[in-house]
Amino acid sequence: MISKKTIYILVLLLSACQLSPTYELTSYENNLIKVQNYRDSSLVKIIQPYKDSIESQMNEILSYTRTNLEKGRPQSTIGNFVTDLCMNYSDADMCVMNNGGLRTTIIKGNITRGKLYELMPFENELVVLELDKKDYLDLLHYITKRGGEPFSGIKITTNKNGKIISNSWPVNFEKGEKVKVLTSDYLANGGDNMQFFQNKKQSKIGLKLRDAIIDYCIKKDTINIIIDDRILILNNEK
Repeated sequence: MISKKTIYILVLLLSACQLSPTYELTSYENNLIKVQNYRDSSLVKIIQPYKDSIESQMNEILSYTRTNLEKGRPQSTIGNFVTDLCMNYSDADMCVMNNGGLRTTIIKGNITRGKLYELMPFENELVVLELDKKDYLDLLHYITKRGGEPFSGIKITTNKNGKIISNSWPVNFEKGEKVKVLTSDYLANGGDNMQFFQNKKQSKIGLKLRDAIIDYCIKKDTINIIIDDRILILNNEK
């Protein structure tokens, strides 16, 4: 199997090989500079076998979804899908991701390897952090104030203004326990304004988020994701 780095390089080369023989560049002075070039057939001949191999890998069917996996708030099928499956790769109490990090939807039907690369094109790693009660509540407020973000392992009830009415306490804070949160290294480093994660010790799982998704789909023949009651928004202001 071709390495991931090789895939990225080949994609760039293949793109270059498909350029029109005549194209224009814009100088820093905003002047158009016409460039004449021709596709190098010898280069295309060298790259073609790799191109065919990549397409074969990316078109491989790994699983099947009975429902559309789409983004949305306060929760979504794609968010539930990713955070739920990640819980299989750690003993964390909960998992949280961000809507912005999930880059595509997956329509009901076959799930290909290539579609999972579209869903998670980044090289983000899975890590676990521990939060005390204050940071845990900051995380809950972050989720509710944003109208919902992908999470798994807990339940939250909030009013329509984002005020938390109740939540499921995953640990006993009174005994000094901390919540183990599974997330990506990007978010763990404060990405997407998740400041409650900053300056926390990170325990690496040794697995990239995309690889976890791919591995899960390979092992799971059929996927059926639903919208459940992990986050409830009550129509009141109390």
